[in-house]
Amino acid sequence: MAKISPLMDQYFGMKEECGDALLLFRMGDFYETFGPDAEIAARVLNITLTSRQKDKEGNRIPLAGIPHHALDAYLPKLVAAGYKVAICEQVEDPRKAKGLVKREIIRVITPGTILEPSMLEEGSNNYLASIVEDDGKIGLSLLDVSTGEFLATELLATGGKLSTELAKFRPAECLIPRSAESLVGDGEGMMVQRLDDADFALVGARARLADHFGGERVERWGLPAHPAAARACGAVLTYLQSARLPALDHIAEVRLYSPEDFMVLDETTLRNLEIFRNIRDRSKRGTLVDFLDETTTPGGSRTLRKWLQMPLLSHEDIERRLDAVEELVGDPLLRADLREALRGGGDLERVVGRTSCGTASPKDLRALKGSIEGLPRIVAILTAARSEELVRLRERLEIGPLGEVADLIGRAIADDPPSAIREGGIIRDGYDPELDGLRSLLREGRGWIARMERQERDRTGIKSLRVGYNNVFGYYIEVTKANLSAVPPEYIRKQTLAGGERFITPELKEMESRVLSAQERSASLEEEIFISVRREAAAKSREILERGEALGELDVLVTLAAVAADGEFVRPQLNDRGEISMRASRHPILERAMRGGFVANDVDLDGRSNRVIILTGPNMAGKSTYMRQIALAIILAQIGSFVPAAFASISPVDRIFTRVGAYDDLSAGQSTFMIEMTELAKILSSATSKSLILLDEIGRGTSTFDGLAIAWSVTEHIHNRVRGKAVFATHYHQLTQLAGVLPGVKNYNMAVKEEGETVLFLRTVVPGATDRSYGIHVAKLAGVPEAVVARAKEILREIEGEAVIEPLAGGPRRRRGGPKYTQLIFFQEPKPRAEGEDGPGFMGEGHAPTDGGGVEILKEMRDLDVNGLTPLEAINKLSEYQRRLLEDSDGEN
Repeated sequence: MAKISPLMDQYFGMKEECGDALLLFRMGDFYETFGPDAEIAARVLNITLTSRQKDKEGNRIPLAGIPHHALDAYLPKLVAAGYKVAICEQVEDPRKAKGLVKREIIRVITPGTILEPSMLEEGSNNYLASIVEDDGKIGLSLLDVSTGEFLATELLATGGKLSTELAKFRPAECLIPRSAESLVGDGEGMMVQRLDDADFALVGARARLADHFGGERVERWGLPAHPAAARACGAVLTYLQSARLPALDHIAEVRLYSPEDFMVLDETTLRNLEIFRNIRDRSKRGTLVDFLDETTTPGGSRTLRKWLQMPLLSHEDIERRLDAVEELVGDPLLRADLREALRGGGDLERVVGRTSCGTASPKDLRALKGSIEGLPRIVAILTAARSEELVRLRERLEIGPLGEVADLIGRAIADDPPSAIREGGIIRDGYDPELDGLRSLLREGRGWIARMERQERDRTGIKSLRVGYNNVFGYYIEVTKANLSAVPPEYIRKQTLAGGERFITPELKEMESRVLSAQERSASLEEEIFISVRREAAAKSREILERGEALGELDVLVTLAAVAADGEFVRPQLNDRGEISMRASRHPILERAMRGGFVANDVDLDGRSNRVIILTGPNMAGKSTYMRQIALAIILAQIGSFVPAAFASISPVDRIFTRVGAYDDLSAGQSTFMIEMTELAKILSSATSKSLILLDEIGRGTSTFDGLAIAWSVTEHIHNRVRGKAVFATHYHQLTQLAGVLPGVKNYNMAVKEEGETVLFLRTVVPGATDRSYGIHVAKLAGVPEAVVARAKEILREIEGEAVIEPLAGGPRRRRGGPKYTQLIFFQEPKPRAEGEDGPGFMGEGHAPTDGGGVEILKEMRDLDVNGLTPLEAINKLSEYQRRLLEDSDGEN
């Protein structure tokens, strides 16, 4: 067995300590990786893989390294690839080390514990989630380490509420117990860490929470009454300790929240409405948050996302925000002054996060000072504000004790300090007497050396004599070969060069010792002073975070007012009658993109006669846009924003459900239709009378009769049982008959203007139903070959005229039905006819059974308790009727 070196023995000890993390092992000017870690690093970072000495088995050890100064460039790539990374630093000066340099793991970086600005998106939170199941409930906590925001809640273990919360907050990393493997899977963009069950134990969690926050504060927040949430929070604190974060003073509060206090927007709805990411490339472009985000601070951008994630339900809270927005809309000067004062204010929350964790740079502290010093100006501007919310923000933004922090930073830190602590030049002259003395000595030393060079040239007559310095030999006197004969005897030869020699003198070495000692002590003292100032700032973390949160909220209110003023939005009136009424409603994003070409439409939904809208009309006419703009207006209203309309009266909804568009999830083995039915099942089981349901083309993924049966039954279920508000866009024109049967159903359609062969989509919603889809016209617009379009028109005329379709390539004739032959006329009596007459019957003309089977089925249908059927029972009944009718028809033929 081969013997490994002490260095590699130290490395393997550190590797065992950091577990499954990639270990970046500091060796001089490089971070090195060894073994399997090196192979991963070489592949992910595209760096050279080499090898060094053999391991205990005699195999060469793979090696790959990166320069220590390039860590910020390489580290994000490793974390983005899904790896935990442990940083092992040299914690003593190699020049002073006796034997092996001492090293320690100073930090373990994971997707949910990132503090580095280069790895974080300014306008988005970076949450670390923790999930545990406890007695039928799920405890969920969400911590953004970079800002200190700590949320917790409890959810029922059933009903899919957990997936909704995860979709809303999109954590970067998630902690679960090892025994709960099925609690959550590896979701998109989320690393799942499975920890020991002991890390989630309630007793330990309570102790950790009390130790960090204080038992009295934990009691005041109500955590003891929510054991599942407390267990999740405790696991997070344990995990942060393992990440080696040195201090967490900025994590000052756990906020318990209830999802029932906010509108629920599940993953499907967020996707279909393109709130945060568009459907095309999953980027921010073209989304609602992209449209609204004119904030001037990173904290404002994050606050806007939170408001969109959690629209309010409370009329009082919504009205308070609307009052503030209205005041800012009506006072352009106030709005402009606030935007200017907020601009360039920095990111208070993340700067104080780095300050608390001991990673803030000198430039961070200067930015912190600037942000604090900008508060009095904002407070002064808000003196003129009258709305309750703006007055409250003014009080929260008072500078208070933070003035002392800004003053300390101003006195201690230079105006334009370097980013790195060890570079020197951080501390301002005049702040520390000892540092001033060392700097004076350094200046005198450098001046002395320059004087010595001149004196020695004069004394020796060697005009090319030079006093220099390098890290190996220190200060030296260099003389060329041509002048060596003139070198004084007291010079001590130190190094021979190709073109001359280098010498030292006792006097020079004494000054070198003084200068280098002063330089080393100066750098060390600057670091000590900076850390002390940073610690003083960190002691005010809670107060700084409170102001940072208030700045973010003010930024969002000013932004919503600016968007409303620019877009001519109107303040929505809130009602408790279940009504959603808008005049000249617009889709805000499309309206901006179309630059004035967007067609506005009215909306009328209530809890009585206009509860369900059946929306018919051609493809491309704007049905989906109409539904989406209703949903977006409601979301805007419930975050406290004005809405794009000439008038709006809105009753807050508890949930918005959408089933818009179709896609396959082949990786999960699910077809479009299966996904559609799964989402539909979730809607029907979760919707309430206060929900808004938007359905687009339900049932199109199966046969005509199956799809129509499902669509019909779903509409009845929403009307009769859910009793929520719904818009159902469909090409099943048969559904329009429900308006004559169900009192809360109304028909609307997208208006079309026909001029000969030309069809013009007016994109206007008008009352009434349509019985045409204009699909052939759309096919022509899409570039389908003219021959195919012409043949389609011919077939359509034959179907509508009850003609027999002649196949293109011969073959037997097949008799088709009459106009809209797939339509089920559920409430039409069969017409009496003479013997042998082939007249219209239950299935339309040309499909009437001749043996009375249709009459029998119609009688059964008349006696059927439709309202007492479940959707599945209704579908089965319709399938049975269809089978019996087809059997009758086959028997005749």
